Amino acid sequence: MKYIFVTLDAIYNIVSNRYLQSSEFGNAQIIANILIGKENAYNKDGLIYFKAKDGGVFYTNGINRNKGILFDYSSFDAFSESNNTIANIITIFQKVLRYAVRYFESAPLSPSEKAIPEKNTIIVYPFPYVPARDVYKIFVDKNSTKWSRKDKDFLIAYASGTVINDEKVGISQTNINKAVTDIASITIIPNTENYIPEDVDKPLGIVELVENTPLSLDSSLRFEDWRPYLTTSQTKFVYSDVNGPERLEGAAGTGKTLSMILRAVYLLKQHIEQDLDYHIAFITHSLATKNHIIDIFKSLYPDGAKLITSNLNENKVSINITTLQEWSINYLGNDISSTEYIDKDAQDSKAFQQLIIEQVWKEAYASSFQSTYKALCSKDFTHFIATTTEGALIEMLQYEIAILIKGRASGDIDVYKSLLRPKYSIPCRNEGDLAFIFSIYMKYQEHLERSGAYDSDDIILTALGSINTPIIRRRRMQEGYSVCFIDETHMFNLNELSLFHYLNKTEYARNIIYAIDKSQAVGDRDISNDNLQTALQLSINASSQRFETVFRSSPDIINLAFNILSSGATLFTTFENPLEKTSFNFTSQEEKKCRFPQYIGINGEQKMISEVFILADKLHKECECKKSQILITITDDLLLRNIEKYAQENNKPIEVLKSRGDFFSVQQANKRNLYVIGGIDYVGGLEFDAEIIVGVDKNRVPPASTKNMDSYHFINYAWHNRLYVAITRTKYALIILGDKTRGSSELLESALYLNLIEKVNWDN
Repeated sequence: MKYIFVTLDAIYNIVSNRYLQSSEFGNAQIIANILIGKENAYNKDGLIYFKAKDGGVFYTNGINRNKGILFDYSSFDAFSESNNTIANIITIFQKVLRYAVRYFESAPLSPSEKAIPEKNTIIVYPFPYVPARDVYKIFVDKNSTKWSRKDKDFLIAYASGTVINDEKVGISQTNINKAVTDIASITIIPNTENYIPEDVDKPLGIVELVENTPLSLDSSLRFEDWRPYLTTSQTKFVYSDVNGPERLEGAAGTGKTLSMILRAVYLLKQHIEQDLDYHIAFITHSLATKNHIIDIFKSLYPDGAKLITSNLNENKVSINITTLQEWSINYLGNDISSTEYIDKDAQDSKAFQQLIIEQVWKEAYASSFQSTYKALCSKDFTHFIATTTEGALIEMLQYEIAILIKGRASGDIDVYKSLLRPKYSIPCRNEGDLAFIFSIYMKYQEHLERSGAYDSDDIILTALGSINTPIIRRRRMQEGYSVCFIDETHMFNLNELSLFHYLNKTEYARNIIYAIDKSQAVGDRDISNDNLQTALQLSINASSQRFETVFRSSPDIINLAFNILSSGATLFTTFENPLEKTSFNFTSQEEKKCRFPQYIGINGEQKMISEVFILADKLHKECECKKSQILITITDDLLLRNIEKYAQENNKPIEVLKSRGDFFSVQQANKRNLYVIGGIDYVGGLEFDAEIIVGVDKNRVPPASTKNMDSYHFINYAWHNRLYVAITRTKYALIILGDKTRGSSELLESALYLNLIEKVNWDN
């Protein structure tokens, strides 16, 4: 094959068809195979492929024989399996066609396109920039042929790769001539298919998910209705029986949670039809997420509402949608009363942990450290304490107590001393350092005992000890679940992960399906895949399924998020970037709604606070969305309190998130036409049309934590996670605000250098 020609009418069809945006859709795979030369026919949704002797033409019944783009295979080799994957081929194809749309509509270039005026050439960059790698690019010639004199306007994609000397690459006039001849020979055959682009221009994602709420599943869309909207990988995952452990990976916005719920519905329906006993545990991290998933489940499967129960003996087929903490409390029953645990919500419980740790730290530092431990501690440890801010220190101590002492050491000082320490943690060089931290843990436990309370780790570990006994192990042969789904596995620490194995019947012990995006991890950040496998007690490796299509955010927003994660992966060896192999699923119609991300400098914090609501009102009008579809994310607690106070004093319409994934507050905002506002740790699991992130500036993101590199790396790692999660909450528009008097945040330096975000008002 020497060429592929796409007529202008076909270009518009391809860039507007939902199912041609990502290689995870079957139709897009066929298109990719045509480009490769493995398929010779296509006639779907109004798009037709005509195979000629030396090439092929994409067209529609509204064929425009005078305008289009030619991919000249004599020099253009991007559509070769040896050079690119199917996913990359579709991305390149779509990105070049999107440039063609802008060319024919005389629209400005996108940030991923660069003009070379003297050569009448455009360079298209189809992939996000990755540091230390050569940039892949496509060269497109603008109307430089003799055909321009015959009222024809053709673009020609003539070169591709990372290192290109386009001076030596010639454009084949012969291939252009053949394409023109082949286009002229096409006979239009009436197409009986009713193709309406708007019907397929509906994205898959949680954004489609409960009546009157853009954050929940459309109540009119039942389980049976979803199948046409799923990608091939989602379809494979949803409509499968369970035969052992499964790991579901994917970046934010790839539809992991929704697919998990659909899979649960499918399994329940199958076993009802077969009249077989079957029980599902669906575990979430927070009560807010649990309640939202119940709403989604009922919307997908109205008749399944009666199947929701924690009583395994109530129905032959059932599902228990719950948090791990709630399950543990219910399991312990009379062994723990409602007055003894801090909160049923693990997240709220852990927030309270920090307050207690702060108190006991101050007491320990003022007394025992000065009188006893200081002489025993290493110079590095003493320097660390002296040079680390209290906020950073408390966060690191919480990690030390929950993850290392309680989780990996089970509260045993000897085991704790023998642990291989995470790379980015408190610098403990000798036994004196470890002994002092352990003394803080003991004081922390004493504080809990005096108050008659147990924290979330205590509850989990107690349940773990109670369930791992000969009696319970025997009972599990008859009692327990057939399969356990774990949503947002990255939110759980090692203590919590170690419990899941015991929820299932013995014969189904390995039936654990868990969704994970380690770049969002706020649980055990240092946990390896091997440790995860061990914690879940999976004797065999879990089969892995990766979702690679992002439905939530615009390409520009994803490129920015990709850069944040790439920077993290460059700094930290354990940092993962799930966007490495990601495809976009925005149609051209959706892209027209998008705004390029902005980073705006405001002179002073008070002015920044007032500017938040001016910009929110502006986004409300420009995006033509409800106020409840605009998220205001705040990066620190003090700034959040000040913005809340300003909103109250100035009668600004806001609803404040109370916890991570607080869908109830979003629903209230929707009913009352209010902006949604929340701390950066509370916005996970949500999505909006537009977002303002407030307070991304120097010494705040990441915080001015320290002059000590150990705490600096720990906090910096966490803030790469937080900023990635925050950025990926929005669909069309993102504005980031920073205080000019502080300076710009180092986490955005790379993005600013690469022009992935527009820098506004920082230089004057």
